[in-house]
Amino acid sequence: MAQFDPWGFWLLAAGLSATLRFGQAASPTIHLIDQEGPILEGNNVTLECLISYGDNVSDFTFQKYSKWLRSWISLNESHDLRCWFYDVAVSYDYGRLLLTISDIQLWHTGPYRCTSLNTTDNATISDELDLQMEYLYNVLVTNSNSWCGTVGDSITVLEGDTLQLQCSAGASQTPHYEWIREGADWILPSGSLTLYKITQEEAGTYTCQAKHPTVPQLTKSKSIHLLVESPKRSFSFESVVSLSTPMLALAVALPAVLLLLLILVFAFLIPRHRAAALKKMALEESGQRTPIYKGSLNSVPSVEGITQPLVM
Repeated sequence: MAQFDPWGFWLLAAGLSATLRFGQAASPTIHLIDQEGPILEGNNVTLECLISYGDNVSDFTFQKYSKWLRSWISLNESHDLRCWFYDVAVSYDYGRLLLTISDIQLWHTGPYRCTSLNTTDNATISDELDLQMEYLYNVLVTNSNSWCGTVGDSITVLEGDTLQLQCSAGASQTPHYEWIREGADWILPSGSLTLYKITQEEAGTYTCQAKHPTVPQLTKSKSIHLLVESPKRSFSFESVVSLSTPMLALAVALPAVLLLLLILVFAFLIPRHRAAALKKMALEESGQRTPIYKGSLNSVPSVEGITQPLVM
């Protein structure tokens, strides 16, 4: 009967344990936690790095790829470029490696990974996680027939003119646009609104609405109040900015030319007047004064007993 060898048993168990640990050893993984639905601008986001059993979590950290530096930047607090990624916190709480992003913005998006601080091969580097968010910025309306482009809260055009408004908004995906008019029952599913030969009846409030294609709650709008004036109406700033380029150049150049002529006239007259005044002062100081006799046209009241002519 074979005898039980305790030393052989322990050696076999140790070898089996080492084999199992080696077989379980794997690269770290990175994933989002506590995230339901799409990530929206301004959300708080948390990433977690999962490492192999037995590894020390403090030996790992998160990295983000910088397209400007074309390199991976470690996000631990001691890194020199840590200030580039504010609102980002790396924590090692309760044996978990977490990356928290508060109030996520566009510059936070991009590839992330977790890796060993002393990595020597790809076995200690996780796969990349491309963090993206959905966003929709404010709507911008421009006038295609105007040199200044951007339209404010109102626009004034002349009756009979053509108005073309273009609606746009920065977004993670191309938005859906539509135009509506207050009090009207029509909807124009387009980012462009063109009104031909405008009449007084077409004055009113027009609204462009931009909708995110996959996130219904992301909606922005911009309202424009359209004023229609008769061609005989008085001057207004809106009517100037809506002029064509040649007419606008003439409207700007004519006052400028008149102002230049006025400046030239003053520049010519003032030196002549000053020269005449200086000449008169020089004559008076040299003693060449004109005598005034009693009875002359330039006489002054005389004093009795004075027989000498008066001078001035």
